[in-house]
Amino acid sequence: MVTGLFHRQQSKDKITMGRIEILVEEPSMEECLKEFLPKIAPESWKLDENYFIRKHQGKADLQKSIHTKVRVFDNWHEPVAILILHDQDSADCRILKHELNERCGDYSIPIKIRIVCRELESWYLGDLEAIERAYPGFKSSKYKSKAQFRNPDILNAKDKLKKILPEYKEIASSREISKYMEIEQNRSESFRQFVSGMQSIFNHPVFN
Repeated sequence: MVTGLFHRQQSKDKITMGRIEILVEEPSMEECLKEFLPKIAPESWKLDENYFIRKHQGKADLQKSIHTKVRVFDNWHEPVAILILHDQDSADCRILKHELNERCGDYSIPIKIRIVCRELESWYLGDLEAIERAYPGFKSSKYKSKAQFRNPDILNAKDKLKKILPEYKEIASSREISKYMEIEQNRSESFRQFVSGMQSIFNHPVFN
C-alpha cells in the first residue's frame, strides 16, 4: 500500500511543488537512504513530506509493484518523478534495466532506473572510512590499498563485508554506515551513478 499520498497542503504561504517516489527492494536500502539522501537533497526537498522511500519485501515484490505504482503516479494530481533502485546480483545490468523499464509500461512522468552493482554492501565497501567511523574497531587502512577493494562493484560484497566486519547486521549497520558515507571518495561506480540520478531528479524541470 502506498501511504502518505495526500500530503499536499493548501496554505497561504506554501504549496508543495510535487513528489518523488523512490522504490527499493528491502528495509536495509531504506535505512541507508533515510540517512544518506538528506545530505544531497536540496533544501526544498524533505523526506516523508515531498519525497518518499517505498520499501518492498525483496525483488519479486518490487517488480510486481512497479506497473501499478507507475500507472497511479502517471495520472497524479501534481508533478511526480520515480526512481527505481534494484540490486544487480548475478544479472546482466543492461538486460535487467530493460526488463524493469518494460514493467513500467507506458508512462509520461520522469522515471530513472538505477542498478546497484552488485548489492548494497558494495556501496559500503566503496567507502571504507565510513565503515571505520561507524565501527571504530574496524581499521580501513588494512584494506584500502588492496587491489580487490579498488572496484567494490565486482565483489561478492555482502560476504566480503561480513568477513572483514563480523558485527555487520544488514539493517542496523546500514543505518550506521550510511551516516558517514561521502560522495566524492566512494569507489563504487554504481553508487556514484545513483547519486547522479537522484540529483537530476531533485532538480528536474518538471518541478520548476
